[in-house]
Amino acid sequence: MKKIALYSILFIGLLSCSNHPDSIESSSASQDDKIFIENLNIQTSSFTEIDSTGILMFPLQMGQNPRKDGGYSYKEMPDNGYWNIVFLNSNTNEYHLLTENKVLILNYDYKYKAEEGVNFSQKTDHIFYNIRSQDYNKDKIINEKDPVYLFVTDKLGKNLRRISPANYNLNNWKYIRSSNKVIMTATKDTNNNNEFDDKDEISTFEIILDQSETPKEVFQADMKNKLKKLYDRDWKRIK
Repeated sequence: MKKIALYSILFIGLLSCSNHPDSIESSSASQDDKIFIENLNIQTSSFTEIDSTGILMFPLQMGQNPRKDGGYSYKEMPDNGYWNIVFLNSNTNEYHLLTENKVLILNYDYKYKAEEGVNFSQKTDHIFYNIRSQDYNKDKIINEKDPVYLFVTDKLGKNLRRISPANYNLNNWKYIRSSNKVIMTATKDTNNNNEFDDKDEISTFEIILDQSETPKEVFQADMKNKLKKLYDRDWKRIK
């Protein structure tokens, strides 16, 4: 009788396991994730104070230890890129992340791109960022083949938003103090080859900070058509 009871318990246990195989796999996966995460090493090697405000920016990189098999669990990032930024208010010890989205931050600027050695007297109200945030060519990695966008936040590192046009690769930008505008040039993949190269069209855009931040093309269609006709007249190959 005892043997029958024991076999019944074992049968029920086996049946329970067979009904929930995914729970075992899920547990195993979570264990692996935990091991992977423990191999990560957060790196805050440098920081910057914004305009003597006590607000500090800590660009984030990440180191990783190899697995037991010698391999690595995470993709390599460019040496000059950051995957996020922590903002620390040293007066209150409050801190927050720039974003929780997947991004590759190339650089940031809170001096409105003033030239070196120029005394820029304007109070810092914005921070600008060159960021890759879109897997444009769908190769499942964000890298130098994807477009660079211009983003901006307030001086506390909050309210991050993109101010350059979608699907254009940022080339250059400049803040114009007299008009409170940001003028930028950006490349469009006009031949649809998933690359931003020297054959593509480069356009000029403007936005007004904190007012009209939807990028507006500066040179309109009539001007573009005129330029093409002039070039066609003067530079067409003679057969």
